[in-house]
Amino acid sequence: MTTAHASSPALAGRHPFHGLPVIETAGLRRELGSPRPVFDQDVWDLTGLADAPVVMTAHRKILDFTAITNPRWRQVAREYLMARLAPLHPDVAILPQAFRFPLNPNSLWSELRHLALWFNHLTSVGITTLSQVRQRHCDVYLAAASRSATNPDRLLSPATTVARIRIPQFLSLYAEILSDCYQTGFSPWPGRSADEVTGYVRSDENRVPPVPDTLLRPLLANCLYLLETIGPLLAAEAAAARAADEHEIASRRGLLIREIDGLREAIEQRRKTRTPAPRATKSTVTQRLKNGWSPSDPLLHMSWHPLVVEAAGAMGHRRDLETLRPELEQWVSECGLEQPWCRNAAQVPRHGDGTPVPWTLPMARHQLDATVHAVTSAAYFLTSALSGMRASELVELTSGCRQQEERPGGAARYRLVSRRIKGEAFGGTEDAWVITEDVHRAIATAEALTGAAPGERLFAKASNNSNSRYTALRSWANGEYGLRLGLDPIPDGPVNPRALRRTLAMTIAQRPHGLMAVKLHLKHVSVATAEGYAARPGGHQAAFAAEVAAEEEAEHLRLTVAAYEDYQRGILPSGQGARDLIAAFKAVDQALERHDTGPVTVIDDRRVERVLKVKAKTLHVGVGNYCWFSDPGKALCLKLAGTPDAAEPLMGLCDSARCPQATHHPRHRQIWADHAENTQTVFLGNPRLSKPERARAQSAFDRAARIVAEIDTAEHADEEPVHDA
Repeated sequence: MTTAHASSPALAGRHPFHGLPVIETAGLRRELGSPRPVFDQDVWDLTGLADAPVVMTAHRKILDFTAITNPRWRQVAREYLMARLAPLHPDVAILPQAFRFPLNPNSLWSELRHLALWFNHLTSVGITTLSQVRQRHCDVYLAAASRSATNPDRLLSPATTVARIRIPQFLSLYAEILSDCYQTGFSPWPGRSADEVTGYVRSDENRVPPVPDTLLRPLLANCLYLLETIGPLLAAEAAAARAADEHEIASRRGLLIREIDGLREAIEQRRKTRTPAPRATKSTVTQRLKNGWSPSDPLLHMSWHPLVVEAAGAMGHRRDLETLRPELEQWVSECGLEQPWCRNAAQVPRHGDGTPVPWTLPMARHQLDATVHAVTSAAYFLTSALSGMRASELVELTSGCRQQEERPGGAARYRLVSRRIKGEAFGGTEDAWVITEDVHRAIATAEALTGAAPGERLFAKASNNSNSRYTALRSWANGEYGLRLGLDPIPDGPVNPRALRRTLAMTIAQRPHGLMAVKLHLKHVSVATAEGYAARPGGHQAAFAAEVAAEEEAEHLRLTVAAYEDYQRGILPSGQGARDLIAAFKAVDQALERHDTGPVTVIDDRRVERVLKVKAKTLHVGVGNYCWFSDPGKALCLKLAGTPDAAEPLMGLCDSARCPQATHHPRHRQIWADHAENTQTVFLGNPRLSKPERARAQSAFDRAARIVAEIDTAEHADEEPVHDA
């Protein structure tokens, strides 16, 4: 690319964005009455962006170019960012190598930070104009940008460094409109991308670690208990607190002298009903002592202000307290002090053992607020875990986002309306997510707890950072409140929507070998996800369905490889389909043998996986068997259902003891052993069982016992599969 020097006549005095409003020039909407940043300002205040998503937090809407030391380069930074925001601007559209899609405004803050790193580094080494930059300066910057600013001994990951290296390169793409640019023909690390410079290798593999089951089980069990048992009671208390706040706002006046007698009567009424006086907060007590109160004052720990607001709708002062001191001291002496919220708590079954306990002890207001935040966070994590919604979609949920569709037969389908942010134009796109009833109720509880008006966001009032929410929920559950209620201790560990989304995808893909928590039926989650994808193929759940499919493919390949490795060790499958499976594994052996191992050819795990990949695509996982669905004409389930041309087996109709494509493996032994034992105990052990029912139970027991025996025999077989006669 040919560029002109910044001081050349072609660019002298040229300022394509001078005086332009930033938001309007970028084609974005601005809220009426909000700040209107202009290009030439050193601080762009973007708080008025009308379509900004919640994830674009307040600090990301303030672009402070004074972070760049050299004033000349502040201008360059503004020009570069404006060009990225407005690629259709006439002076930008003609640039041959400029980006043709606008930069998402949410990325501006990060881009400015990387610009400041580059420009301030140049300033620190004595560079005053970009025309002085040479490759050696870029290499020194690479070495500095690759290390942590707080700990220079720690190397940053290539994924972090690559964003810092792109900026010096991208500036060369806009040289024609920048007021200062590199020397003609110069570009940092010419011919090499930022990925190549930093050694960053991009991969389609999902590397987000799932949430360990030891952490997920207590987390979800506690969330369910809090939302179903504690949530409704807490919501009523939270509503009372909000009403008290509104009453206090309306009570911004002094107590009148004529109201003293009425207040005295209110105190007497509370004393007669044995109502404890409200306890003051620690901060109030500390302030009173600083103001000269005696440590032995009987009213030191009594909260005076709420009483006056509640009884008189006014503000009480110290002089009013002294006027009523005799009545107040008698009240405190006879009835004592107690925290003002959650008094006389209802009994609830304790988590785990069901012992009746009060759902809480009396609380101070800050304790009530912390509990509301903890239970609201429980709704946040339960929704994330059972829907697979991204963090950017969770924080867009508003009060009134729930939809319920009644279906024939009394069934219902539930949806959440949110906004799809990732991969969309700035502001996102409204979309709906099909969910389970558990999630539907969780969001209803969050609406009640927050008291959000229709259209107000549910999870953005307090911190919408998932780490802080998890810390708050874990601290509450593992503290005195959770201990009283018998909640399971929640281990420390990374829990966020990304990890929960990965966990859900993996769990659905690996079904039916485990449930995430008691009372959560995975098939319901799976069905909701599938219906959501079918209803809106391009919506929220399309990407999630793709993740599930990828995880399912990987899981089926893993199970196929495990079965092949068992075969190599002499542990053979059993069942009607065992002979065909062993034949397939023998074919794999032959395929691998045709590639003789040599100095550079090794039969490693990857080669085995590649050879087995075709077989793995036929695998369908049942509760107690594998179905190798290679020929629909042989599938017993399709014959029973009268759908011989179906593309997939009907696992709900699977009779694995008779189907010619079904196999049993050692991992299925315990399932069939438990089935035989339960049949023996519950049915055959019942003397009142009728003869027809006993005959059916005996048949089921015999089949289960026979499958267990065949699995045991197959573990020691020699090339001969074992199956039913």
